[in-house]
Amino acid sequence: MTPKSNEFKAALSSVRKRIADAKRHGTHRGFIDYNGCISVCNEFINILKEVDKYIECGEYTYAYSVVSLVLLNCAKLAGSADDSAGGITDTRGYIKDLLEKICSATARGSAEASFIFLQSIKDSGDKAYDGWEEFAYDLLLPAARLAAADNVEKLYNALDELEAKLSQKSYSSWYLEHDRLIRLAAITAVDGGQAAERYISDNLRFDGIRRIAVNNAISGNELNIAEELCLERINSINRDYHWTREWYDMLIEVYGKSDDKAKLAELADDLLVNKHDTKYYAILKQLLTKEGVWDTEYPRLLERLSQNLPYHLYMGILSKEGETRRLFEEIRKHPSEVFTYGKQLSDGFQLETIGICLDEIRKQAAEADNRIKYKKVCGNIKKLYEYSGFSETEAVITELKAKYPRRPAMADELDALMIKLAKKRKLN
Repeated sequence: MTPKSNEFKAALSSVRKRIADAKRHGTHRGFIDYNGCISVCNEFINILKEVDKYIECGEYTYAYSVVSLVLLNCAKLAGSADDSAGGITDTRGYIKDLLEKICSATARGSAEASFIFLQSIKDSGDKAYDGWEEFAYDLLLPAARLAAADNVEKLYNALDELEAKLSQKSYSSWYLEHDRLIRLAAITAVDGGQAAERYISDNLRFDGIRRIAVNNAISGNELNIAEELCLERINSINRDYHWTREWYDMLIEVYGKSDDKAKLAELADDLLVNKHDTKYYAILKQLLTKEGVWDTEYPRLLERLSQNLPYHLYMGILSKEGETRRLFEEIRKHPSEVFTYGKQLSDGFQLETIGICLDEIRKQAAEADNRIKYKKVCGNIKKLYEYSGFSETEAVITELKAKYPRRPAMADELDALMIKLAKKRKLN
């Protein structure tokens, strides 16, 4: 289908009608409420799912037109609906994936490429994107790779206009990174790799550009440069680990590629012990095992972890390692965790575990003052049953009913639990 053909126009008109119908059905008392927004977004996604068949048939211009139409309506919806469920965000993610797929499949220099590129520039200027300019950047980023020498200036002009507009009304400079990534894609397509490298080098202050630089360095086996790029960013962030996590992850990848086991183990150890990122426990264990030193290092590592990790993270590691004695000692210090690890501990410390469970159940019951908390107490009594505390379960239910006669809701929950456990006992 060509954009001017009757078939193209009729097909796109049908999509517009579906969108309009979805909005109408989702509108209640003049507003698209929580449930209405969910239903509208579900229809948007149904429309987008049909785009794949057009991509497979090479109908890239039509596929782009449908996707851009849905994105436009997402922007309209964002400003006029209750999107507490996050349907617009989910739809937008689907759209970004499809735009990437379409623009990757379209041959540069083709009539389809020219149409999509120029149309994306036109579409990005729609008034529906006022206040939702990030949606406009969604259109331009994948399309930028289709730029040609004779039309790329139109993209740069559109980006200049967006930047000028946002610089006047935005309280932050979030849009600058989007702008630079789009320009980089266009420069790569039109001017080639060397020009792109220069542009990357000049714009490393933007995380998106720096990520590309790191990945390029890894791909080119320039691991020293990749390491430097990561460390430079880590050292420039004067905030907690959350903000540097991705750069540490990249650095781990760099050391893995370089086969520098010493640096890899040192970094994994630091991230585990000092940054409390327990995903690096398995990495560190694997490294030290390969080096043949795990058995000697393990006791010292556990001791350091006991002193540095928050107790819940430390207990998680003890559980995975089957360190039931140490785990039980931690439960003594933090008895509320018994309902997390009681099943594991009930094999070797059954009586002690049941005793701690009963103490916690009584404590929670004393503090419970609504049905949600009563349900939690009953859930923990059920766990006590699963830890083989059969007689204790029945006894504590009876005890709580007698102790709190003025809590009928608690009695209801306890009676319901007793019936369920009785049925379970018969089945076993």
